[in-house]
Amino acid sequence: MLDDRKLAVLRAIVRDYVSTQEPVGSKSLVDRHHLDVSPATIRNDMAVLEEQGYISQPHTSAGRIPTDKGYRLFVDRLSGIKPLSVAERRAIETFLAGAYDLDDVVMRTVRLLASSPGRWHSSSTRR
Repeated sequence: MLDDRKLAVLRAIVRDYVSTQEPVGSKSLVDRHHLDVSPATIRNDMAVLEEQGYISQPHTSAGRIPTDKGYRLFVDRLSGIKPLSVAERRAIETFLAGAYDLDDVVMRTVRLLASSPGRWHSSSTRR
């Protein structure tokens, strides 16, 4: 199992990648997410996440991007927090109503989940 910091790094990578569609580097993670450790420490965490299959590096000099396994962990951790309220459920249904294929549904879902601050915690239980 991943420790809290590695989960925070994965969460930040997913959120940044979904927002920018660009590989995410260690320095930008430290700057944007105030992780209170050095970029070198984040690079070490990223190496572990990559070794375990949660992220990948598309090019030697590029940052990292989430893998399917990384997205799955992100979604699993989010879903264990609390049941959706009626209003949240309606908002999600409205958000997904215009989706035209499975890839579009997945991208809309990831964007929605990544934009829900405070709902993703390492202490949540997995289903």
